[in-house]
Amino acid sequence: MRVAIDARAAAAATRTGVGSYTRELVRRLPVVDPHSTYVAWRFEDAAAGSEPAEPPASNLIDRPTPAPAEWLKGLVLRLGVPRIEWLVRFDLLFAPNFVPPPTRRPFVVTVHDLAFRLFPETAAPATHRWLERLDAAVRRARAVIVPSEQTRRDLAQAYPGADGRVTVIPLAVDAEVYRPSSPAAVASARARLGIDGPYLLSLTGIEPRKNLETTIRAFAAIPDDVRPRLVMAGPVAPWNPGAWDRIRPVLDGLPSDVRDRVVIPGFVSETDKVALLTDAAALVYPSLYEGFGLPVLEAMACGVPVLTSNVSALPETAGDAALLVDPLDVGEVAHGMARLLTDETLRERLRSAGRARARVFDWNDTARRTAEVLHEAAGGRSGA
Repeated sequence: MRVAIDARAAAAATRTGVGSYTRELVRRLPVVDPHSTYVAWRFEDAAAGSEPAEPPASNLIDRPTPAPAEWLKGLVLRLGVPRIEWLVRFDLLFAPNFVPPPTRRPFVVTVHDLAFRLFPETAAPATHRWLERLDAAVRRARAVIVPSEQTRRDLAQAYPGADGRVTVIPLAVDAEVYRPSSPAAVASARARLGIDGPYLLSLTGIEPRKNLETTIRAFAAIPDDVRPRLVMAGPVAPWNPGAWDRIRPVLDGLPSDVRDRVVIPGFVSETDKVALLTDAAALVYPSLYEGFGLPVLEAMACGVPVLTSNVSALPETAGDAALLVDPLDVGEVAHGMARLLTDETLRERLRSAGRARARVFDWNDTARRTAEVLHEAAGGRSGA
């Protein structure tokens, strides 16, 4: 079997959760499925200087298409060309980022969440236009992968005809990467990013459904005598470049002594991300909606107490290893933050439970189960 993987998300300069998922599967599918050939397809945009998704393995082929990414993206959206089979030879296409590139060949798609349907006001118009193609993708896909039971339920409600082709395969965390950093690495990251003293860490892309306005307001409501810094690390989501327009007024409205405690380093490298997690008092992640919630697992693997939401897939991912709060209740989020700063017994319980919870999720298992779906789909029929 020869599988083409749409590896564009893995090659992105500011990789998000979907990019991490794609990168891990590009790395691991050839290992767990050595008798198949995997072709990692992506744009090679000289202006952007994109790098290969991964160094080639014996059954992994890196296949860049030399073209300006934005120019080619415009052709895809307007005309539905070029079809990927014009560029890459394959038996089956694996599309790990919602919408496959144009194709008339068999494919499998991963749908990470239905946020754009459930919270349409949090998605930019460009996102809606792109995801309008998801209807056809789900209808035509030979199989659909989702990362949680929550996403499976959401998908079944939105696309009733797809339910029989949906498989739940959770995401995971690389324990070789996400583990406590050395004191030297922590000190280096702190100095480079201008962070001193204790801090709570918000680690997410800047987009409306991440509920960052509530995170900021809750931080401001923590009692003065226990309030540390708040480090808000993460890029502005490329699909929602106006997201800062909602956050900036909240920041500007803070008292100056509180605003001075908010540090916004923007996108951080994976090395710096692990270092920031290692030294954080807690991860605060009160998102309005997640299909999985990868930062929760990453924090747990680093031994960091986690505060997250009691809605969507987050309780499913966190299990009993996080402090769950109502993301719409600023007071409850603030109280949770204060508890994690002052209750050492709670902190130690969550650290221990979090490490155990993170060990449940393994990328090799994710890859093996994905390979099984791909092999079944290669011999199956689409839902069209």
